Amino acid sequence: EIGGHSHTHPQLDQLDAGRLRFEALRCREIVAEELGTAPVSFAYPYGYSSRRVRTAVREAGFAQALAVGNAPARRRQGPYALERLTVRRSTGIGEFTRLVEQRALGRNFAADRALTKGYALVRRARGAVRGHWI
Repeated sequence: EIGGHSHTHPQLDQLDAGRLRFEALRCREIVAEELGTAPVSFAYPYGYSSRRVRTAVREAGFAQALAVGNAPARRRQGPYALERLTVRRSTGIGEFTRLVEQRALGRNFAADRALTKGYALVRRARGAVRGHWI
């Protein structure tokens, strides 16, 4: 599937309600126009989301959305907070095989997970200061 990813690739959790809605709806419209069918899935730019962002994505018509948790998606995560694994330009076939087979995920993504959690605190604080409550 080719899914949605926003219109201009902003950090969605830092946008006001109007801009957030535009980003979700416009990308869905463009993909639907180009492919002849609306996308089902949405991947949050940079993996960042919040309850407000997840609600906007759902209201835009997406059935599911993925964050960057660098872990396999699990049903218990809910349809708008599914985790996914990062595949980079530098990911070789051996590493890709390990990712698909879910081997050594903790080792591969330990630094990424720590950075993601730390930056989540920064984004929440920034959003609170701007009035974009999580």
